[in-house]
Amino acid sequence: MNSQRGFTLLEMLAALAVLALCSSVLVVAFGNGARALQQVQRSDRLSLVARSLIDDASDRALQVGRSDGEWSGVHWQMDVSLMPGAAGTANAYRLDLHVSDGARQARYSTLQVRSAGSGAAR
Repeated sequence: MNSQRGFTLLEMLAALAVLALCSSVLVVAFGNGARALQQVQRSDRLSLVARSLIDDASDRALQVGRSDGEWSGVHWQMDVSLMPGAAGTANAYRLDLHVSDGARQARYSTLQVRSAGSGAAR
């Protein structure tokens, strides 16, 4: 009896076709993952710049009005307004911050409370 072991040519071609299909799916998945990671990094950059600008505003007297500038290649614009409320020992300020880096933009808002005698100009 003649028993041969091995794969036929058809079985090898089928295995290679399945391998090629799986490889192409993985390459597309890795490409999409890399693209998503780049988008997250750009968004994180805007968030970090915004956080730094708001922290900087917390350390100084607030002035009602608009200010703008550029920080690490990110353009920013901040509007500070005095919130209406009862006159008392504290003032509430609204900070609206717009940051942009090319086509990517983000807006952030926060409230800060300051004592009336803290030296904030109106």
